[in-house]
Amino acid sequence: METPILQTNRLVLRPLKLNDAEHVFKSWTSDPDVVKYMQWDLHENLWDTEEWLASEEDSIDNDENYNWGFVLKETNSLIGSGGFQFDRERNMHEIGYVIMKKYWGQGIASEAVEKIISFAKNTLGIKRMYGKHAKDNPASGRILQKHGFVFKKEKYYPKLSGISGFMCKEWILRL
Repeated sequence: METPILQTNRLVLRPLKLNDAEHVFKSWTSDPDVVKYMQWDLHENLWDTEEWLASEEDSIDNDENYNWGFVLKETNSLIGSGGFQFDRERNMHEIGYVIMKKYWGQGIASEAVEKIISFAKNTLGIKRMYGKHAKDNPASGRILQKHGFVFKKEKYYPKLSGISGFMCKEWILRL
């Protein structure tokens, strides 16, 4: 299925594009305060972000993986991204999201998560999802809780580079 454009009161969720790279790099993938809570590593240059976005474009229109850019309607600015991907080991989808630091605490990520869950359940018929967040980022956990996720366990997750990692709290949602 083609990744649809979704809308909330304040956001347009649209597929990310390679030409978003410069803005994404400057806005969140190179921000140490944002990346410290993510499993992926800080993007040290524009090429890192271009590579990530190219891989996102390659997996678009695939019923196992969906990712959207979050565009704030008021300013038409791309302020974050999120979606879900199928985890074969767990036989369920993992939801994830990231938002520019400037927009933390405004309910924007929660609004996007609500729309993503609704799409997963009502359009694709997905029955279970899980999400995780850094233990040091309880605000992200509150988003999951607000949308019905139930705490499952704490687990150490390495960064994708394998150089470091952090404790995460893992949550499950049955749709």
